[in-house]
Amino acid sequence: MLRWDGCVNVRDLGGLPLAGGGETAYRVVVRADWLPGLSEAGRRALVDYGVSLVVDLRPDREHEYDGPEPLPVPVVRQGMDPRPIPAAWDWPSMREAYVALADRYRGELAQALTLLGDAEPPAAIHCAGGRDRTGIACGMALWLAGVEPEAIATDHALSDESWAPFNEEWLAGAPDDSERERRRRISQPAGRTLVEVLEEIERLEGIRERLLGAGADEAALDRLVARLRGEAA
Repeated sequence: MLRWDGCVNVRDLGGLPLAGGGETAYRVVVRADWLPGLSEAGRRALVDYGVSLVVDLRPDREHEYDGPEPLPVPVVRQGMDPRPIPAAWDWPSMREAYVALADRYRGELAQALTLLGDAEPPAAIHCAGGRDRTGIACGMALWLAGVEPEAIATDHALSDESWAPFNEEWLAGAPDDSERERRRRISQPAGRTLVEVLEEIERLEGIRERLLGAGADEAALDRLVARLRGEAA
């Protein structure tokens, strides 16, 4: 985990085991929660880490509380709004929510991974909590890089650990019982859900094929994979 003041769920995707041996490289991709919430010290940490680009997966309506000071590095938005998608907003289950988000926002995910591959590493990607939308994007990148599926699940579960101390307060702040129950469903631990969704996409059409079909740049995807595998600068 990276301790950037103002965020609670920041980590480098380096150090994850690859299926054929070895591990992913550090300082290629950083996944995070609400980066505009970084304090001045947190923003210095982001710059000192070398982040050259931030990919923001939040829609416009989620920028309301970002404050007047922009981040000190370029930001490109690829908004993935769960509200128009019943399965993603009502959250009957994490699996249904992830499948719906990954399907509805194929183009945004394709562009997000293209941006990560085109950027001078390291690049950062975030949403609000850094678990769900960010998790899907990072899960796809790690899958393409050949990371062990159980390692993808373990990395994803770190977000639950990061947010666990705040769940009780979040539940207590719900305006009514219905919203409290929705938040309770959302806050359930992920387990292997992300990996199961990735396995399903791979089986049905292939993750790489889906991304390319949705407009991802092939050279950028290959560059991102090579960097994550430590095979390219």
